[in-house]
Amino acid sequence: MWRKILLILVAMGLGYASNVFSQAACLENAAFWYSQVMMSGQPYYVVLKPGQEHIQQALDAVAAPYTVLLSPPDTDAYPRVSIHTTSWIPFLISEHFYFEGDETRRAKFTAHYLGFFGMALSVGDSFALPSMPIPDSLPSS
Repeated sequence: MWRKILLILVAMGLGYASNVFSQAACLENAAFWYSQVMMSGQPYYVVLKPGQEHIQQALDAVAAPYTVLLSPPDTDAYPRVSIHTTSWIPFLISEHFYFEGDETRRAKFTAHYLGFFGMALSVGDSFALPSMPIPDSLPSS
């Protein structure tokens, strides 16, 4: 029984160590996909908070067409995105992109990766679009 517990603890420790080594590769993959596919290579603004210099390095590595906005962002700078990384589960890293097209258009994109000591394998993406209000009546034709 103690062997199993020890084995699980070692596997979890290796998983979290792998997340540390894989985070940059996951962020670069997600940043490339966001910049080249979602934004079609068009320029955008990135909201950076203190301590997020690694995000700027990842965007530079994939030649993303971005401009940095320091927090709090200029209210007229659109489109803009905030980027956040989570890695609560061993070997699994999620990159969250919060997009604002203007005051009314917002979306969330999350890329999930299996990270293994510097390698990133995409295991899925998810999107969240805010619900649109349904009109009381449809226009007549």
